[in-house]
Amino acid sequence: MSSHSFQFGMTDEQLATTQSVFANDLLRGKTALISGGGSGIGRAIAWLYSRLGAHVIICGRDEEKLQAAASAINDKGLSASYKVLNIRDPDAIERVMDEVFTHSHLDILVNNAGGQFPQPAIDFSPNGWKAVIDTNLNGTWFMMQAAAKRWRDSGKAGNIINIVAVIDKGMPDIAHTCAARAGVIYASKTVSVEWAPYNIRINCVAPGVIDSEGMKAYPDDAREQFYLSNPMKRPGTIWDIAQACGYLASEASTFTTGEVITIDGGGRYWGELWTFKKPSYFDH
Repeated sequence: MSSHSFQFGMTDEQLATTQSVFANDLLRGKTALISGGGSGIGRAIAWLYSRLGAHVIICGRDEEKLQAAASAINDKGLSASYKVLNIRDPDAIERVMDEVFTHSHLDILVNNAGGQFPQPAIDFSPNGWKAVIDTNLNGTWFMMQAAAKRWRDSGKAGNIINIVAVIDKGMPDIAHTCAARAGVIYASKTVSVEWAPYNIRINCVAPGVIDSEGMKAYPDDAREQFYLSNPMKRPGTIWDIAQACGYLASEASTFTTGEVITIDGGGRYWGELWTFKKPSYFDH
């Protein structure tokens, strides 16, 4: 079987027109803050939520991408805005959260921002390790805590959705993100209990191999084997992940908290994933 040819995501026109299983007014009156919303999975979530009636606020470091994404959504008569934010900076998060809660309200927080680079763990530099942990774990936590405090203090319900990774078997060559995502998953499980008295729910979505812009970060020889990561022998789409987030944002999930929804084509049960180059040691 030949390897899958990656499209590296979906166009705005595809995101605007791809069929959704949800009613168009499902999130009417809701406001969602989506980190990493300028591209990839975050952009798909922003499109879906806005199509379902929500006002979406996308945030990230690249203002050009954010502006383009928000404009594309608004051009379709939907509602989007953006804020430039580096989630590694707790003070910046506090400022953005103050702006959101002062000038509007927040119903849903999607922590999608993150990133990693493939490299054998033995060769990680201290700065490389720290960069991934600061973004994928610490940044997510700072966002969770900042929103939760404001929901608690206002007496309003809150809903947090964290985009993580499938770490059940580990993933060679991205040990830094496995460590970070495991931290997010277990922090989420823990505070799903601690924050239940405040009517704050926290869930995670764990994508497997997804055809997104993020695939460009991996070497060609590794990416060509990604179809072997699951028994369906193909990648998922960013729309698959967005629709899982649609469920978690909706009233259908009000009794769901502390969970991880895995969308990996069965990869946890069959397949192998090497994000760098598979050592010849494992060929036989």
